[in-house]
Amino acid sequence: MKEGLKRRLFRFDHEGWNNPWYGFVAAPIVTALGISIGELFGVHLVSSALAEDLIVLLCMVVTIVVGFTGVALIDMSR
Repeated sequence: MKEGLKRRLFRFDHEGWNNPWYGFVAAPIVTALGISIGELFGVHLVSSALAEDLIVLLCMVVTIVVGFTGVALIDMSR
């Protein structure tokens, strides 16, 4: 993994970002997207309420990781 990408994804401060507002804007958007995807598909994939919540959590985590990786790649290209 590139050093610039590691610096953006694995640190919790905004010193590695060219524009620190990317994190503040991207975080709620990708979280809401993950919850929406999980709620939409969780009902069709499993039959128990606990499993639906786990599907929502999994979708939320996956979209946060993928979303922040995409935002970091955009930030690196600028």
